[in-house]
Parts: sequence; structure tokens; C-alpha cells
Amino acid sequence: MRNLKSYQRGLSFSSVMLMVALGAFFLTLAFKMGPAYLQYWQVRSTLDKLLEQPQLGKQGPRAILQAIEKQLYINEVRTVKSDSFDVKGTKDAKGWDVSANYVVQQHIGGNVDVLMTFDYSVVVPKNPQ
Repeated sequence: MRNLKSYQRGLSFSSVMLMVALGAFFLTLAFKMGPAYLQYWQVRSTLDKLLEQPQLGKQGPRAILQAIEKQLYINEVRTVKSDSFDVKGTKDAKGWDVSANYVVQQHIGGNVDVLMTFDYSVVVPKNPQ
């Protein structure tokens, strides 16, 4: 008699259900966390665009913050508040250290939340070449 086990191929029903559950879990994470990461990339591009405006370094922190707020409004970033940005002079006094530090808490389901911390900074020169 032949062994039936040698002819059986494929996944069992419970294995398929486990794979579907894992796929649904990771899709849920992607849909819940994705928008926060998209906004973070918008914030990064906003700070990187400051480097393309050499006159901002001469105008000071207030002008830099106004440029950030204007660009965030254009990019329709609504969840990152303006107090998440900080402008300080660098240690060598040759530029402004502009940083964005903020936290996003996203509800996943039940009593499970995801806490995402974002941090990015650029140095805007005071006297561009």
C-alpha cells in the first residue's frame, strides 16, 4: 500500500487562515501608519526646501518659521503643529539649526495604539556663499 502522506500537497485550512490573518494585520498597520509617514516625508521636504532659499538665513528665526508654515499649508500638512519646529543658532554661529520633533499616536484597534516619533533637522546658513 502506498503512503497517502507522500501524495498530499499544499497548505491546510488553518495555515491559509493564519496567512490571511497575518496579511490583514500588516495591511491594517500600513493603512493606519502610512499617512503619518507620508506627512513626515512632506515635513522633511519642507525643511530641505529651506536650503534652497539662501535669503532666509539672513532674515532670522521668525522668517524661517513663517516659510515653514507657508510650505506646510501649501503641502496640506494639517496634523503637524508649528510648535513642533525649533530654530536655534548653531554652536559655531554660522547658521540656524532648524529641527522638527513631533509624536503621532495612531489607534490600531481595541486597546492597541502605535506611537511614532519623528525627528529631522537641517542647518540653514546665515551667510550663504
